Amino acid sequence: MALKDFPKQVSLRDGTPVILRPMVESDEAALLAFFLRLSPEDRQFLRDDVTRPELIHAWCQGIDYNRVLPILAECEGRIVGDATLHRRSGWMRHLGEIRVVNDPFYRRRGLAAAMARELFYLALQAGLDKMTAEVGADQHAAIRVFERLGFRQEARLDGHIVDLLGRRHDLVVLTTDIPALMRKLEEVFLQAAGSLDS
Repeated sequence: MALKDFPKQVSLRDGTPVILRPMVESDEAALLAFFLRLSPEDRQFLRDDVTRPELIHAWCQGIDYNRVLPILAECEGRIVGDATLHRRSGWMRHLGEIRVVNDPFYRRRGLAAAMARELFYLALQAGLDKMTAEVGADQHAAIRVFERLGFRQEARLDGHIVDLLGRRHDLVVLTTDIPALMRKLEEVFLQAAGSLDS
């Protein structure tokens, strides 16, 4: 997967500069610190118990960008976001799954969207043509972010998630077509550039 453009700096809506880059082995302590800063409510819909040091150790020691590509967001030396592109094999090899988690302080400032856009570009370069996201039905803000990015709800599965406290929740599956999404983003970019010229 082409990672030659990283690290790269992006600006959030309020002008805050953030560095986006692939995760490396030496990120273990900083990544664990990031997850430990999240509240139990923020972690309740994550697939794994990210407060377990042995889990973060396994992730950092077992990096395989062709299988799971983690892109980290860093601000002032701290990790403030983690977005991953998960690749499938076999009959789903054209499909990628996106997962995004960010620090509550950086929400509603465009960080999740910026990280997702980078993963879309990387997915397109890797030849993927469809992306999925799975979120708890109660995660209204996350669903809105994905819908603004061009995802649409395909399914809602009753009681498919068990959170950290053992409570059941519905799972929402969202999908998007990557080439169409990229064309849409390009059109928006060209329209914005045209309005600056006139």
